[in-house]
Amino acid sequence: MRFKDIVGQQNLKNRLIQTVNEGRISHAQLFVGKSGFGSLPLAIAYAQFIACENKVDNDSCGTCSSCIKFNKLAHPDLHFSFPVSTTESVKSKPVSDNFIREWRELNLEKPYFDLEEWHRAIGIGQKQSLINVTESQEIIKKLNLKAFESEFKFLLIWKAELLNPQASNKLLKLIEEPVGKTIIILVAEDEEALLKTITSRTQMIRVPPIEVNELASYLIEKEKIDSAKAQQIAALSDGDLLVAEEKLHLSEDAEMYFQLFVTWMRACYEANIEKMHAWVEQVSDRKFGREKQKQFLEYALEVMREGMIRNYAGGSLQRFDGPEGNFLKKFAPFVHENNIFGIMEILNDAHFHVSRNAYAKILFMDMSMKFANLLRVKKRTFVS
Repeated sequence: MRFKDIVGQQNLKNRLIQTVNEGRISHAQLFVGKSGFGSLPLAIAYAQFIACENKVDNDSCGTCSSCIKFNKLAHPDLHFSFPVSTTESVKSKPVSDNFIREWRELNLEKPYFDLEEWHRAIGIGQKQSLINVTESQEIIKKLNLKAFESEFKFLLIWKAELLNPQASNKLLKLIEEPVGKTIIILVAEDEEALLKTITSRTQMIRVPPIEVNELASYLIEKEKIDSAKAQQIAALSDGDLLVAEEKLHLSEDAEMYFQLFVTWMRACYEANIEKMHAWVEQVSDRKFGREKQKQFLEYALEVMREGMIRNYAGGSLQRFDGPEGNFLKKFAPFVHENNIFGIMEILNDAHFHVSRNAYAKILFMDMSMKFANLLRVKKRTFVS
């Protein structure tokens, strides 16, 4: 993984390159950012750049012996640790080495992925995964060995927030005083879930959202879509490549969700029980399915947010255009500070309950009745 393969993040890449060129490489670093921002690819590219034998101005060379092995994630001085769980083939005390083949395959096929995709790759279903104390013992053994080829040994701990307390405590001394020339990079989304004793021993590097224009350019090149559509998806994805890919793949259903949303809001505003019932029957049908129900609720959340933005920021920040944009011009005044929190809470709760197999007809009718009241709440006005 080279820096050039990472979407956007040029400012952060420049900072990382500068630390290497100036010899200011911290032995323990914490990359914090969503998976879709590229925190794991950045950590790998950073390690590859450090180990590269023929660095170019702004990247690793990609052709030296070290880079070739890094490109396959098979360098003898590159070690990974990540959340695992028991499977049909690993019955007890699972560690990362049991799944290193799946780890390499997923990273090489799809450098940007999340925990759910990782769970699917190793076949653990609905089980929870973590980095356990057995894993920490294996890490200590590996890092006590001398480097084989590189000046440094590298340990990348992905989803470090899933270190259990026993594993975290066992690694504290190693993080504070690594053996030999060892660079430890923790990659996490939720720094609050990490022990303070861990975060206090690391140099924190915050990975920001991908720049909208960079994400749009990636979508145009990789997914072969037109510029307008790429810009809209990038803007709606809040700099998260994984969200952008999901929205792109759902775009075929976007027209259906838009029509459903318009029909629903009109029925709710009119407080027309007959129309609301017909709408509930449509979205509760088995053919519609729970995944589409969740996707529709996510779409509704986006539209409500857009309505709030337009209501207070005008058209300068708008992210919807075409028929959706025209509808939102009229709909935005009904979404304001006196009802938006109630609206968002209802939609988020519904998404939670749909994910847990709630009875759809009751859930969606209850939502419709609540929206019938919320959409009629008047915006507060102030008299000077």
